[in-house]
Amino acid sequence: MRHSHATMLKVSWRSAVTYRGRMVLTFISVVLGTAFISGSLLLTNAMERSFDAIVDAGVDGVDIGLVGSSTSPDGVPFHVISEIESWPEVRAVNVVGDGPGPPGGIRAAGNSGIIVIPPNGTPLQAGSSGAHPAAVYPTEEVVGPSPQLIAGQLPRTDNEVLLNSSAAERAHIRVGDRLQVITPTDHLHVRVSGVFESSRDTAGWISVMFQADRYLQLFTEFDHASQMVIATQPGVDPMVVRNRIGLTWRDLTPLLPEQIVENISGPVLQQMEFVRYVLVIFGAVALLVGAFNITNTFAMVVGQRTREFALLRSIGVSTAQVAFSVLTEAFLVGLIGSLVGIAAAFAIVAGILAAFNYVGGELASIDFIWTNEAIALPLAFGVIITMASALAPARRAGMLPPVQAFDLSDARRSPAPRLRLILAGVLMALGCVVVAASAMVNSINGVATEVEQRLVLTGIGIVLVFLALALMGPTLVVAAGQTLGRALTAPLGAIGTLARRNAVRNPRRSASSALALALGVGLVACVGTIGATTRASVFGMLESNVTVPVVLDSLGGNNFSTQAGSSSLGLPEQTMSRVMATRGVAQAATLMSAPLRADTWDNLTTTIVDDDFSQYIQLGVVEGSMDPDLKGVAISAEYASQSKKGVGNYIKLNSYQGDTSTQIYVPITAVYTDYSTLGHIAVSLPAALRVMDNLPSVVHRQAIFVASDKSVSDSQLLNNLMASTSSLLVVQVKSKDEYGNTLGTQINQLLLIIYALLALAVVIATLGIINTLLLSVAERTRELGMLRAVGLQRHQLRQIIQIESLIISIHGAAVGIVLGTAAGWSAVRVLGTKGMANPEIPWVQIMIMVAASVMVGVIAALIPAIKASRTPPLEAIER
Repeated sequence: MRHSHATMLKVSWRSAVTYRGRMVLTFISVVLGTAFISGSLLLTNAMERSFDAIVDAGVDGVDIGLVGSSTSPDGVPFHVISEIESWPEVRAVNVVGDGPGPPGGIRAAGNSGIIVIPPNGTPLQAGSSGAHPAAVYPTEEVVGPSPQLIAGQLPRTDNEVLLNSSAAERAHIRVGDRLQVITPTDHLHVRVSGVFESSRDTAGWISVMFQADRYLQLFTEFDHASQMVIATQPGVDPMVVRNRIGLTWRDLTPLLPEQIVENISGPVLQQMEFVRYVLVIFGAVALLVGAFNITNTFAMVVGQRTREFALLRSIGVSTAQVAFSVLTEAFLVGLIGSLVGIAAAFAIVAGILAAFNYVGGELASIDFIWTNEAIALPLAFGVIITMASALAPARRAGMLPPVQAFDLSDARRSPAPRLRLILAGVLMALGCVVVAASAMVNSINGVATEVEQRLVLTGIGIVLVFLALALMGPTLVVAAGQTLGRALTAPLGAIGTLARRNAVRNPRRSASSALALALGVGLVACVGTIGATTRASVFGMLESNVTVPVVLDSLGGNNFSTQAGSSSLGLPEQTMSRVMATRGVAQAATLMSAPLRADTWDNLTTTIVDDDFSQYIQLGVVEGSMDPDLKGVAISAEYASQSKKGVGNYIKLNSYQGDTSTQIYVPITAVYTDYSTLGHIAVSLPAALRVMDNLPSVVHRQAIFVASDKSVSDSQLLNNLMASTSSLLVVQVKSKDEYGNTLGTQINQLLLIIYALLALAVVIATLGIINTLLLSVAERTRELGMLRAVGLQRHQLRQIIQIESLIISIHGAAVGIVLGTAAGWSAVRVLGTKGMANPEIPWVQIMIMVAASVMVGVIAALIPAIKASRTPPLEAIER
């Protein structure tokens, strides 16, 4: 007798309602898998899209940018600006106070950074796009989109400004409020005349707009502008104007929009490079975890329905109809579960980003940006994986003769066959070789291998190892039961023996539960290793190398000395005199940078020091002395190796400003190993003064390191310095630990995104473990009823299940530690060429997850065990 598809759909629906608990667990596995994938994609794209939006908005409507060069270090002369404005091909020219330097060239340090202090006296924190001044131009003369005034009016006096809307909203600033604006040269008191909206208003951007003349007075050198942007007339090819500028003024650098984007985004993208790779790894891990959880759960659920399928086959339902019924269920569960998972991911990610925006800081105002990939990929993945995981057991059930299917003895009791073990061994060996090779081999025949290729190989290797573990899982479970199980159950007598034998009686079922645990622990071990190493890459050396108790830096300053050319504010010149006059100070040294070229490096600026910094920081000086009286330079051991230079050799110095033809040769006086603070070249102040007469007026004072004379405690010294510098609003006084912890704030908050993903991974892994074990024990209702029928007490039954779960959980956790740690170690080794430190494994975090997973495993198995123990034996046997 043949049955219609409509009839089979009714049967499927009634089965789902009857075993709704089982279907809910299946549904949850799909929700968890797709939520992890979608959430990872959304968080990964949030930073990229927000930053790209800032960069793209910065060149929207700009046809050409114009900056100086090494032969025109002061920027673009005003007479050039006036002449270009008169060209008929040009519609408008705007001077801008921030933007790109020329490719590989110069951008004067400190010309554009500002600090905004609202009426409450607390400086307004800028996000990753910074705080910038701008000029108000007439609408018809604006290059790019015109700011849209949404409240108030345009500035009419020198002391009136416009403020962007998001900054005004964050600081609760209204039209008419008075602000303090600190520039590199002035401390201004201004009134907010209006609030505007702009397409650049994202990622914590702050913009203060002045009248054009006032802006030029404050942020240019009166006869030069650091940058300008040009809009051509409609129908004019920007390349024609660019070429004309290049031919007319060969000492200036005209840039097309794509070159401007490259110059703006290049340094930030380089800084974020290994973090971006980490986020890509998360996406790959999410796919693996989601696939396993869904496949494992649905395969178990369909496998439990063998008796139901046998009954259908006995009344004439065909194999194809059984398969249709199961696949229809899988499709609906996959579709609805995926949609719910995507919605959950959107809610979770929106909450995480809202928390970032509420806290503020460098990553404030990250926009929640949904992407087609974050919807389409998890949706397709959830449906396809769910249907694929149901296909094999459905086909197996449909092909099974009805009489044999009614036999409820478990057909999955035997461990893996020999051929399966041989295949597993081959995959394991191949996977280990691939992982080791990708981690250790960074060049072939002297040619460096691409990081992307090595990461792909690492992923392939880990997947091969995982497949090998899945294939040999039943055999490993039997081995664990005979060794670990015997050790755990020896003191428990007959109950322990029964529990141990039950744990290995059905190796495939136990292996599925153990693999779920292994994946959860492995996920945390892998992600934890990557996260811990990422943090060490940014903070590790800096948290431990400062030896003095107090460090002063600037509120608007850039803590990375190697990022020269920062437009941020430095410490005021009078800061050092205030420090030296403070009670408890023995000596102090200033970390500076200036537009100085050292040797053949084309850096924007070079580090300058006014004292022997080995007295303040553990630099690891391996040769020579950093005594400034030697009037030389110190170099890092890495630079010494690359340049083949050392103590006694000479380095050329020349200025990027003033008389650029002036150059001198100074001796290398020291070589140090830790370049995290000073960079690769540090010039002594006396040597820098020989080549730059105007050094005091152009130097960027980044930090002052203060040594104590021990007459007061370190905390009292900190308080004394706070009092001495309280009137210098940009100065921040920090303990050495606070200084280390605030270095690289942007990367620190990127780490928060990584740890948010880690938290999501822990939740997904834990729920996946619970889901699998609930199904595993629920599957055994008949078996547990048999034990009760032969006289086992309820508490003994619960004890047996707890011991079984303990054996399986410990085995799974051990496998997970090995798998996850190996994956994390390999990924970190590959990213070593992108700035990652040596692998750092967070053993405490991993052990906590191991203990938690074992506990979760025992508890998750106990819940259905209690229910089973309360089921009358005859009723349980009937199921």
